[in-house]
Amino acid sequence: MTWFYGLPNWLAGVVVVGLTVVVALVGHRAWLRMFRADHSEERRGLALEMMEISALILSLLIAFTAVAVWEAYAKAEDAVDVEAAIAGELARDLAVYSTREADAAREALRTYIRSIIDEEWPVMAKGGAHEGTAHKFNAIFRRVALIEPRTPREEAILREVWTRTNELNQHRRGRLDSLDSAIPGPLWAVVIAGTLVTFFLFYVQPVHRFNSAVLAAYASVMGMVFFFILAMDRPFSGTLSVSREPFENALRSMERWDREPPLAPAAAPKPAPPDGTK
Repeated sequence: MTWFYGLPNWLAGVVVVGLTVVVALVGHRAWLRMFRADHSEERRGLALEMMEISALILSLLIAFTAVAVWEAYAKAEDAVDVEAAIAGELARDLAVYSTREADAAREALRTYIRSIIDEEWPVMAKGGAHEGTAHKFNAIFRRVALIEPRTPREEAILREVWTRTNELNQHRRGRLDSLDSAIPGPLWAVVIAGTLVTFFLFYVQPVHRFNSAVLAAYASVMGMVFFFILAMDRPFSGTLSVSREPFENALRSMERWDREPPLAPAAAPKPAPPDGTK
């Protein structure tokens, strides 16, 4: 399905909807040619009643599927936002610590974020993780482990640094876990089979313009739902994919911090005058 997510959004929608309509209409004509049966009105009515029941059950299943896909997409988007936010907080903590070891850890963090944007994101679009980015992430831990606090202030900041580093690890795992499809294969099979059964129940109707238009309209609705599920099922693929902008913002925030001049040391407070003097 990699080719599908490489299509423009409008073209992917046309392909899915058009294919669903073609299957429904061609199947209708092929069925009636293979089985030339003149069904009675009673049988047609029974088939339509069964179609209504089948369509109701199918709509509930598809609604559940669409909600599951949307929740998985939102979860992936949240994981990206939180990971990027924690990366920005960690960069500030390391900049405030301001030792040679902390600066090296901060550069390792910068390298990791750039690797996410330039190297891992294209691999995630294909459903995988980038091994080189994982090594760059591990380098952050190794650099932070070399930091030795010398004052109570540095000890307090280092505790925050380790907290942010571990949170970064947690949300990186959450982002990569969201690469898995939210819709398992058996569920896809049930949805597609249920759709075909619903089409089949309509095939007792004769072929003429009105019936073809009704069948095409129903197939178009099903195709649009299928397109939505397919487009959302891979959060990092296609034109509707989760944006990498939060990581780009984190890099820009680090660059802004680096451009700002350091603050001058605070002036020592003036001694209070003796009592009774002005």
